[in-house]
Order: sequence, then C-alpha cells, then structure tokens
Amino acid sequence: MSQAFFRRLWPKKIRSQLIWGIALVHLVLMSVFVADLIDRQYAFLLRQSQEQALALAGDLAVNANLYIVGNDYDGLERMIQSYGDFPHLEYAMILSPENTVISHTNPANLGKTASDSVSVGIGRSSVAHILIRDNHIIDVAAPVIRDKALIGWARVGINRDYIYGNLRGIVEKGVIYILIAIAVGVLVAVLIGKRLTGGLYRLVNASERIRLGDRRVRASLSGGFELDQLATAFNGMLDDIAANESRLRDSEAKFRSLVEQSQVGVYIVQDEKFVYVNPVFEQLSGYSEEELVGKMTFYMLVHEEDLALVRRNYEQRMSTGRSTDRYVLRALRRDGSVIFVEVIVSTIVYNNRPAVIGSLIDITDRLQEENRLNKAVIDAQERERMQMGMELHDNVQQLMAGSLLTLDYIRSSYENKEEVFEALDSVTGYISEGIGELRRLSHQLAPSMSVSGGLSASIHSLVESMNVSNALSVDIEVDDFVTPLSEEVQVAFYRILQEQMMNILKYAAATRVWIRVKRVGEQIVLSIRDNGCGFDPGAKMEGIGLENIRRRATAMEGDLRIVTSVGEGCELSLKVGVL
Repeated sequence: MSQAFFRRLWPKKIRSQLIWGIALVHLVLMSVFVADLIDRQYAFLLRQSQEQALALAGDLAVNANLYIVGNDYDGLERMIQSYGDFPHLEYAMILSPENTVISHTNPANLGKTASDSVSVGIGRSSVAHILIRDNHIIDVAAPVIRDKALIGWARVGINRDYIYGNLRGIVEKGVIYILIAIAVGVLVAVLIGKRLTGGLYRLVNASERIRLGDRRVRASLSGGFELDQLATAFNGMLDDIAANESRLRDSEAKFRSLVEQSQVGVYIVQDEKFVYVNPVFEQLSGYSEEELVGKMTFYMLVHEEDLALVRRNYEQRMSTGRSTDRYVLRALRRDGSVIFVEVIVSTIVYNNRPAVIGSLIDITDRLQEENRLNKAVIDAQERERMQMGMELHDNVQQLMAGSLLTLDYIRSSYENKEEVFEALDSVTGYISEGIGELRRLSHQLAPSMSVSGGLSASIHSLVESMNVSNALSVDIEVDDFVTPLSEEVQVAFYRILQEQMMNILKYAAATRVWIRVKRVGEQIVLSIRDNGCGFDPGAKMEGIGLENIRRRATAMEGDLRIVTSVGEGCELSLKVGVL
C-alpha cells in the first residue's frame, strides 16, 4: 500500500525526479546533521551543568570549613550569599551532619531540618556526589571535612531549564540551514536537469514526429558527451529503420502483387481469425474480404466431418514443431455447396506475432475426374472378372463335365476290368474336385447378385469359401432393405469384404470377425471389425489390398474410416449414399 502510494506521488519526469531527489538528499543530510548537532550540544550542556555543580559544591565546602570550625555563622551566611549570583543557581546551603540547615541562600530556611528521602540519604557517601539529576535540576552534595571528620555538608542545586532554550535556538538555526541547503540544491538540480533533459526532450520530440510519419527527422546534438552519443546512435537507428522499411515495402509490394495475382486462394490466420485473404480466396469461399477478415475463423469454412482432421493436423504440427502441413478437406462455401480443396499451411510471424499462412486449391473437378477414372477401372476389372468367370463356368466347367460323362460311359463298357475301373474312379474324383474349384473361382470372379437379398447370401458364401479351416468365428448381420441395393454397391461391398477378409486371414491373427451392413439415414454402412493384432496406421504398408479398398471407396464417393492400433484389432467402416 505504502509503495503504491509512493509511486503515485513520485514524479514521472526525469527533471522533476532529479529536483525531488536532490531536495530529499539535502533534507535528509541536513536533518541528520542538525539532529546530531542538537544531540551533541544537549550532552555537552548536561555534562557542563554537572561539572559546574560538582565544582561549586566542592568550592562551597572548602570555603565553609573555616566558618564552621570557628562557629562564625554570620560570616558563613555572608559567604553563602555571595554565591547567589552564580549562573542558574537554584539554591545553596550548608547542612550540619544531622541535616539541619545552618546557612542557606534563602534565610527563611535557616534552622530547618531536611527530612526528605534525598536529604536523609545524603550521608551514605563520604565524597561529593549527585543527589538529584533530571531534565530540570541537578542537586550535588560535597562533604565539609576537618581532620578527617565530617563537620557538615555543602549542597547546591543548579537549574537546567536554560539548556532547552539553547537547544531551541540551535533547532531554529538548523531549520534555516536546512531550508537554505534545499533551496540551493533545488536550484542546482534545476540547472543540471535542464541541461541533462534538454537533449532527451529533443529526442522525444523527434521520436514523436517520426511516429506521426515524418521519417526525415533526425535528433540534433546537444553538446553533452553522453547525449551526443545517444543522439548519434538514435540517428543511426533511424537510418537503419528507414532502409529496412524501404526493403520491407519493396518485399511487401512484391508479395502482395504475387499473392493478388496468384491462381490459388491465400489466407493468413492469427488468433484463429482471418487477417488477410486474397481475391481468389474470396471467390472460392463466396465471402467478401470485409466478411472474412477479423470476423470469421478458418474452422467456420470446414465441413463438420473434416473438423477433427484439421484439428488433429494442427495439434500434431504444434507438438512436433513441423512448420508445413498439407492435406485435403471439404470446404463449405457461402451458398452451402461443398468443394474439395488441397490445403498447404505454414507457420509464420505476422506483425511480430505467430500466425499461419495457407493456400487453397480447388481440386473438386480433379477428384471427380479421378473418381470417373477409378470407376472406369473398377468397371473394367469387374467386366474382365465376369468374363473370366463366365468362361470358366460355361466352357472349362462344361468341358470337364463332358469328360466326366465320357468316363462314365467308358466305365460302363469295361465292367470286367477292375484296374480300369479304379483308374477311372481316380480320374472322376480329380475332375469332380476341379469342377468344385472352378465353381468357387467363378463365383469369386463373378459373384451372383440377385435382386432381392443377394448381398447377404453372397457374403455368407464368400466367408464360407474363405474360412475353410474355420479359424475365424464370423458374426454376420445384413439388414433387409426395403429398396434393394444397386448392383454397383453390392459388388463394391463384396470386393471390399473380400480384400479385408484376405488381410485378416493373412496378417491379423484374429479369432473373431464382425460383419455388419446397415442403413443409417440416407447412407449404407459396411463395417468389418476383428479382434486381431491391429497395426500402426502411420507405418508404410506392403501390398495393395488397402489401396484397392480406398480406390473403390473413392469411386463411390464414400467415406472410408480405418480405426486401428497395435494390439487393439482393426475396424473398417465405409459409408456410401443410397444409390
């Protein structure tokens, strides 16, 4: 509280601080000097009054000796009255050993006996000693000795009030000296402060004019060594700033020209708000610069299903110190339409604070073209598979079936030839196994998808054919759809399940698999989950199984999610619109 109060009272200007500082220094030093002088003078006057009292009492005792021995009390009285002019004498008396007043500067006290405690204790010492000593009086008693015998006491009292009068005079003069010292100090401080701060004020004025935009101002030299050095350094700094500002303006003009004419959207985000957007970004978003800058955040333009991706990339970039990031997301335009954009972001310093600069490229048309190509590739693959399956089923299988009939005919012609029968039985078994394998391969290459409930039967058949050893416990659940799924969706789900089952059998070391096909709102969801060993989704994967799955999902414009980690199994989820 006291420090805050002191800071409020203490002046802010250097000149005022210098004046106040010197004034306070003089006040403190002179006050200490005057206080020390008063203390020393007070001690001196006390010591002086004590010495005077002891000397006076001793002198009175010596002079009273002859009068007491000669019983000359009149002479003793005249002698003691002669001490009445002693400075500040309060009283002087001669006492008998029994404390009876035999002579006194006040004759009215003659013959009285002193019975107070101080007077009663007077005989406890045989030498001169002090009876009373306070701020107002000092009372001293000295023995009157004759032949080593005590014949009386000489007692004097000196008033000390004059000491305080002397001290008051010293205090008054000390205050005058203090005021004179403060005045002289302030005058010197004003002169020094004016000289010292004159150059500083000129620097401040030059700084203010520069702040207002006048870059031609320079500080003038004042004649003081330090201030001239400061002004020279200040002017050099201004020259450097002017040169840097010129280079910065050139760089900024080049940057702005480059960005304004760029064919990609460019933006700068600081404190989660747009602080700059170029015209292409305005076109891509559908918002004007006035609507974006300082009012909207980047997250407001991101599709809700991609918000988690954007936030995760941001957190990873901040935690790993990665300065640049690149990814694809869906952006929301002002009219509610969705576009796919490729985003490249980097961390920068903008206006002396951290910021993010990013560029956007609309890749919607490119993705659509890629989807068309993927779909064409997949359709071609399916047609090729279908053709191969039909050829196997219609030609090779028929030929083998015909061969089997021929063998049966041969067998019936040689009923008595046992060795021929055994050979024919072996060939018949091999051909039967070959027909079964051809049927299995033809179903895999060209699955039979009936209009009603075909997907469920195909999934059960596929799982049964791939899980021959029953190493997996498979739980299958396929909804009964009121409107049958299109053959395109059924074939895509069949192929994706085929790829994933192959991955599970090869790599997952799983014991259970859950397969679900359900309708959720306007979407069909395929979910394949296993309790296997899982894998690191960030690690480089061998093979093309997952890539084929991703390509099929992209061709269907589906949302593919793969959730897995080492030791935690894997879940593949694909959402596609109802076709």
